[in-house]
Amino acid sequence: MKILRLNISHLSKAVMVSALITGACTDLDIKVESELTPENFPTQPEHFEAAKGPIYSTLPANYAIDYWRLQSLSTDEVLIPARGGNWDDGGQYRELHKHTWTVDHNIVRTIWEYGFKGISSCNQILTMFEEVPEGDLKNKQFAEIRMMRAFYYFLMLDNFGNVPILEKFGDDTPTSSRSEVFNFIESEILDILEYLPVKKDATTYGRPTKWMGHALLAKMYLNAKVYTGQTKWNEAVAQCDFIIKSNLFSLDADYKSMFLPTNGPSVKEFIFAIVYDAFKITGNSFTRYSLTPELRFKYELGDRSPSNCMKTLPEYYDKFNLPGDVRNTTWLIGRQYNNDGTPITVKTTYIKLDETYTGPPRDTTWQLLFTREVWLRGDPLKMDTGNDWLAQYMGARSIKFYPDKNWDPVSRSDNHDFPFLRYADILMMKAEAILRGATATNGDTPLSLVNQIRSRAKTSLFVDTPTLDELLDERAREFIWEAWRRNDLIRYDKYKNTWLFKYTQSEKYRELFPVPANQINLNPKLVQNPGY
Repeated sequence: MKILRLNISHLSKAVMVSALITGACTDLDIKVESELTPENFPTQPEHFEAAKGPIYSTLPANYAIDYWRLQSLSTDEVLIPARGGNWDDGGQYRELHKHTWTVDHNIVRTIWEYGFKGISSCNQILTMFEEVPEGDLKNKQFAEIRMMRAFYYFLMLDNFGNVPILEKFGDDTPTSSRSEVFNFIESEILDILEYLPVKKDATTYGRPTKWMGHALLAKMYLNAKVYTGQTKWNEAVAQCDFIIKSNLFSLDADYKSMFLPTNGPSVKEFIFAIVYDAFKITGNSFTRYSLTPELRFKYELGDRSPSNCMKTLPEYYDKFNLPGDVRNTTWLIGRQYNNDGTPITVKTTYIKLDETYTGPPRDTTWQLLFTREVWLRGDPLKMDTGNDWLAQYMGARSIKFYPDKNWDPVSRSDNHDFPFLRYADILMMKAEAILRGATATNGDTPLSLVNQIRSRAKTSLFVDTPTLDELLDERAREFIWEAWRRNDLIRYDKYKNTWLFKYTQSEKYRELFPVPANQINLNPKLVQNPGY
């Protein structure tokens, strides 16, 4: 058994972070002994900062790629097909798309480890400082750490449901039910709300605030029937109202500005965002995965090529059909042109352009064309489109996270901060909760709330109260590429549905991912989710 003896007053930031950033699994049996004495107790908030480092270094590591893929590739929103064998990657993307993943799925395992690494980091710090005297300093610092632990637990609740509740570093507890995990997160947030920061400025950006607590509770209450079997529509509305009445948040006038590489504390509606930096905090790579190599000059990306793998499904793209809607312009579709209006072309041969071509060898110049349709020409079992030029350009491409000309050409990481909760979601959640039966408050109606979203998008307003299905489509347009599609489809009981290349309805148990097999091997107290 390894014993960590930490003398807080003498640890540098680097040493502190190194000592704390251990272990990602749930089989943790490490004793932490603090050498805190009355003479070296932390007395200022900055004394806690070095110790909190692992919480925030873990946060961006797997969110914008692995976590995002788990939420989006398992829905009708995003597709990564194989192309002549390329991008098959052991079948992990098609398994998500078709709901055929197993207990050994690589991305599922990564996100389990990501979530519990964050939880473990929080518990390590709480354990290390547990002897700090009670008072305002401890309450506020512990509230921040516990709120981040609640965030990580929300990810586990939403994706895995039945997980162990670890309140102290080194806990070794059996799996708790999804309802118990829900109740734990709820009680944690309610217990610490009064100690969380209330300011919305650069000093609290990317950190938990009271408003993050209210927003996360709203999200939990909106999904309470999924998580616990009990509805909490009025509770969801009440949490939304705390944020609305704060007058600290509003819809940014320019929708697309929120997703520029320069986004940050100036965004009015970000309630909690995950901070990225192309060179220092890597792990956000929408420029790499959404664009094609031939577009790198138009978007000033230098000589390093994007990877050209992600596209949307035709039926999802068809939702972007409202007149004048600025969200329509976040897609690349049709023939492609340079900024000066000249066509973007490639010189190739007919057989390389279209592998079904059977005529004599001929050269051609072809203008890049993104199609609405996506079809298979390779191995259908591997969801393979083939790898000729036509195949490479199937499907509309999202540039909602606008291509970053200041990306890191080595890691191909972007500078976009990633919104987890924003004000538009508060308005939409309140509208949905009222539609589902909550009592309307403050004169707000589903019509007035959703029309705020429509007005900002510069498109036609609803005349009549939107239906739940219309609200779901509005969420699809508003939150495209923001990792909420799986959560939304499950709440609407549509996650089981068929879509392009997913030919059969999936079973109910697929609404939860399995506990990874390697984790059960490490900790026999874990209980596998039903169906796996």
